[in-house]
Amino acid sequence: MRTGVFLRWAAHPLTVGATTVLLLNDHLLKPVWPGLVTGKLSDVAGLIAAPPVLGLLLGLFLARRLAAPAAVAVTGAAFAFVKLTTAGAAVASAAWSVVNGPSVVLADPTDLIALPALGLSWWAWRRVTAAPPLPAELVFRVRVIVAVPFAVLAITATSAAQDNTPAVESVQSEGAEVVIEAAGGTFSSSSGVDGWRFVSDVPPTNWSSTGPTPERQLQAQACVPDVAAHCYRVRGTADLDDHGLLPSGGRPPGVDESADAGRTWHTAWEVPAARWDFISRQHPFPAGVVNLPKLSSVEVVVRAVPGGHEVFVANGVEGLVVRGADGAWRRIPVVVPETGLAIRPAPLTAFGRWIGDDVEYAGLLTVLALLIGTTLAAARVRTRLGRGLTAVVPLVLLIVLGLPVLGAVAFFIENSGTSTGPWLVASLCLVGTGAGLVLAQPLLYRPRMTVVVVAAVLTGLAYVAPTLGWTVGYPEEHAPAVELGLILAAACLPVVAAAGWWAGARHPAVLPGPPWPPDPPWPRRPSGPPWPVDPPVPRQES
Repeated sequence: MRTGVFLRWAAHPLTVGATTVLLLNDHLLKPVWPGLVTGKLSDVAGLIAAPPVLGLLLGLFLARRLAAPAAVAVTGAAFAFVKLTTAGAAVASAAWSVVNGPSVVLADPTDLIALPALGLSWWAWRRVTAAPPLPAELVFRVRVIVAVPFAVLAITATSAAQDNTPAVESVQSEGAEVVIEAAGGTFSSSSGVDGWRFVSDVPPTNWSSTGPTPERQLQAQACVPDVAAHCYRVRGTADLDDHGLLPSGGRPPGVDESADAGRTWHTAWEVPAARWDFISRQHPFPAGVVNLPKLSSVEVVVRAVPGGHEVFVANGVEGLVVRGADGAWRRIPVVVPETGLAIRPAPLTAFGRWIGDDVEYAGLLTVLALLIGTTLAAARVRTRLGRGLTAVVPLVLLIVLGLPVLGAVAFFIENSGTSTGPWLVASLCLVGTGAGLVLAQPLLYRPRMTVVVVAAVLTGLAYVAPTLGWTVGYPEEHAPAVELGLILAAACLPVVAAAGWWAGARHPAVLPGPPWPPDPPWPRRPSGPPWPVDPPVPRQES
């Protein structure tokens, strides 16, 4: 097995221990004791756990004498690039955002103190290469099956459970400048669209002898200067539930407009209600606790400009919403490179993104379909051979053990919301393990069981296909996509059942032909003169 030594590297006790430290530190210790120690501990643990995972990939293409040093070197070089350069931090932020939700990685040269941890990872590699070849015992197989996904998920799903999600929390017009508060700082721009520059940190709450001074009240309604009857107001989160979801018939956060001093209002701007679920999924909050004020339009300001007026709306994690003098509404990002601030509106479509829950269910449906097909094949083998149902036991154990593992995955990646990446890894591990258990059964005919595996995988793909369409806007709402996926998956189950029944009809022990070798031929008469024959005995008459 070419990657066997890399599997042992990923399952080495040092790697597993570093992965455990990485998860516990990022999800439990950092929120309680933030500081230098917990910050550097994650770097050390990550540098130990990352090379074995990268080695698993490089080992598919390179010899082990090249793949292992390359894995260590690439890990160290990438870590240094991220911590020493702004460009590296931006690349890391974009990569982490793909698998772990919106993330910001900051350059910090002091983190390079953790680089010697790569020596520990290399020591673990030397230990596994000096050990005997990959053993076949069940205990080691289980250790590999658990340790490898565990390490992958730990590396891709680390983040502190603190609500430091950047959001535009207020907006004001001060003379010719538009001033906003975001991520603990104050920023200004003359256009209110681009060219943002850092002004100062947001001052802490001021205390007096009577207690804290009251904070400034956000302006939920503003009117056009010199036209008091023309007003705008932000809608807030009145229609959202505690999870940030929009019930049927509800209106998403937006801006209303009135031309009669507030007697009647109509919608001036809002995101399409059908796409609100997709937008809200792209802004996961730590520990899954939705901060509703950051998910809504919270303040509005209007200023007069030549040719009309402009409207600026603080739109939380979505950045700003701006109405230009031409009357067009736009969603505007707030990007300040020198401070690392980047608040961007979520796109309305993005293929394959933010459907982690649907990918998880597709994986479970695939394993369930495997169980159905294998059960029918084993039942038919039993009717012919008197045995076969024991082939179902590994799949049942996989489901029993897989559910707690998926629960642990959900706990460790709760800050990622429904990000597709971690759940895709978990589902592929689950389905791959199930397919391997099916094809490894000696009582089942492997060529035909391959058809069962393919039919089961198609069942999972049939379920997730409509939600993939939902990510690009067809259909616009999530619920119809899920319903269509269930219908397609249900239609595939008879195919899985038929494949399982067909697979059980053929088994090496009942193939046509004699079950035993043919009897050896009778010995031939030796060549040469004929054998002597006894003369006949004369018959005596009485």
